[in-house]
Amino acid sequence: MMFTYPAFLWGLLAVLIPVAVHLFNLRRYRKVYFSNVERLSELQSESRRQNSLRQWLVLAARVVAVAALVVAFARPVAGRPTAGTEMEGNVAVSIYIDNSFSMESASGDGSLLDLARQKALEVASAYGRGVQYQLLTSEMDGSEMRWLNRDELAEAVESIEPSAAAPLLSTVATRQSDFLRQSRASARHAYLISDFQQSTADLAALPDDSTVRYTLVPLTGIEADNIYIDTLTLDAPAYFAGGAVAVAVTVRNSGNRDAEKVPLKLYLDGRERAMTTVDLAAHAEATATLRFSIDHAGWTDGMVTVEDYPVTFDDSYHFSLTAGERIKMLEIDGRTPNSALQKLFGHDTTVVYRCERHLPPTLAEYSFAVLNEVASLTSGEEQQLAAWVREGGSLMVVPPATGGEGLNTLLGSLQAPQLGQWNRQTLRATSIDDGSSLYRSVFAGKNDDVEMPIVQGHYTLMAQTAIKQSIIALADGSDMLTMSPSGEGKVYLFALPLSDEWSDFASQALFVPTVYNMALYSRPQAPASYTLGGSEPIVLQGRYDTEQQPPQLSDGAETSITPDLRRMGNRQVMVPHGELSKAGIYRLGDEHLAFNYPRRESELRYYSREEVAAAVAGRENYNVVHNSRKPIADELRARDKGHPLWRLFVLLALAALAVETILLKMRSISAVGPGMVRGWSEDGPGMVREKTDEQRRGDGAATEYPEWKK
Repeated sequence: MMFTYPAFLWGLLAVLIPVAVHLFNLRRYRKVYFSNVERLSELQSESRRQNSLRQWLVLAARVVAVAALVVAFARPVAGRPTAGTEMEGNVAVSIYIDNSFSMESASGDGSLLDLARQKALEVASAYGRGVQYQLLTSEMDGSEMRWLNRDELAEAVESIEPSAAAPLLSTVATRQSDFLRQSRASARHAYLISDFQQSTADLAALPDDSTVRYTLVPLTGIEADNIYIDTLTLDAPAYFAGGAVAVAVTVRNSGNRDAEKVPLKLYLDGRERAMTTVDLAAHAEATATLRFSIDHAGWTDGMVTVEDYPVTFDDSYHFSLTAGERIKMLEIDGRTPNSALQKLFGHDTTVVYRCERHLPPTLAEYSFAVLNEVASLTSGEEQQLAAWVREGGSLMVVPPATGGEGLNTLLGSLQAPQLGQWNRQTLRATSIDDGSSLYRSVFAGKNDDVEMPIVQGHYTLMAQTAIKQSIIALADGSDMLTMSPSGEGKVYLFALPLSDEWSDFASQALFVPTVYNMALYSRPQAPASYTLGGSEPIVLQGRYDTEQQPPQLSDGAETSITPDLRRMGNRQVMVPHGELSKAGIYRLGDEHLAFNYPRRESELRYYSREEVAAAVAGRENYNVVHNSRKPIADELRARDKGHPLWRLFVLLALAALAVETILLKMRSISAVGPGMVRGWSEDGPGMVREKTDEQRRGDGAATEYPEWKK
């Protein structure tokens, strides 16, 4: 045990006062004469031994009371201060307040965010006035990388609002460590005040920085169920006015109770267009499909909502799409135009079909091109086609039955398989990759009953150094159709001509979705939505002048920023830096971008204080607050200076005084027995029995009675 103010221990000399009083205030006895004591009843008085014992107990109680009060003023503490926990002087403190959406959950003292603000101020109150502070929130914005005094910290704490950001706890702790190491403080303290949600609290990855002492403050809220929209996809290869779009919405129930008939609503440009319901078992998900037709060309803004309470940030999902012009398709023929392609695309309202003998200079206008039985190309044409594919074009290569090897230079430059030996052999196609985007929503189950094409001859596709996906395979294991990505584009390679002489594929039902979807998917579609807090570049469809008049990214209301636009190849991209904090539809020029909150915090599962303590057990620079519902300043001071014991000594002094009072009361009661009255002798008060008339006429015998000094 140690003392904060040991000089007060000189006060222990005060215990001599009750000792002196005891020694100089001894009980005295005197004789009291009576006329006759023969008929007196037996006196009820305490014995000398009992009185002596009681007097010593009273003395002990007084000594204990005085000594306990003196020790209490000396401020005793148990244990020794922990190294590196100084709370005064040259100390740097970083406080992280988790203000993600999960902190809006209710607790016994308001929301968890309100409780976190209170705990941050309690932490600051435990330190001296000269300490410098840093306040870090989930945004981890650059403006938070600065030192604050206590008053500035209090203002910053009160201004914290809920945020969509939900960083990993290890990322936050590492940021605190990096910032604290920049200071020259003799002690560096970091506090993590959070609900320790399992999706973000990666406790095993917390940094091992021996120069920083971390204190984890777990906050516990009231458990709540949550139903939320997890993902949303648009099932359409291309968007056109009048076209149909299916919206597949995955809804998840993270609660412990089943939910029935949960309503889902679809809004387009602010108007409700469709509604359905889903049944959700506890901790399960379900997918519902909402369908609509595109009313007009240009941008369409959509939103799907689900009704749920009290967690609402993930109850809506925004998306946007643009219905553009018809797809332009070019066919380059080596011999005669392919009649099957002319029938499929010649009168289609979605695809603008054009047939040429040579590569036109306006190739960049087309998004889909077909080399139909072209035996060879000039080096200039090969370079032009290769550059067009890498910039996002889709190329379908149909080789001739003879001379197809002349295409190998182009195929090699695009990292596609090359044409090998021609095999004149009758084979049937046996397998289809129904997971390919070409067959999205084409097969409603197994494709065992699909009529497969028969080929009369085919090239062996050599793919030693190529990147390829086998789409249709023949019975001997060789490929009939492959897809190879190249840059931003794709190369579809058939192993044989599509004429009736070599295959019946053009007359099969499989031909239409295979080739038609190649055209539809040739125009790259922008993602339906993006997630707030992401850092991946967003490919833009428009072209913007960033020097003369930088475009603004705006939600049409309160948010308007100048985005970071850059060039990547032949495309322009926007690099997000966490500027946006609100979900919704944003406009950049004529382009619409939909942003949604991350779903990382939608699963309401948390680590308990015991689990947090177990995760950091054995790590000397980590400490966990025992009870976050109580003020934590005392616990922090105890960690710095030991556990204070002065309250215990005050209670001990009060208890000793109470014992003294009881002992004195017991002495008074026992001294005044039945038939006894308090009398006064010439030397002071005494205890005498009241005499009767006969006793007054007695013979004057005498007895001794104890006297009490006032």
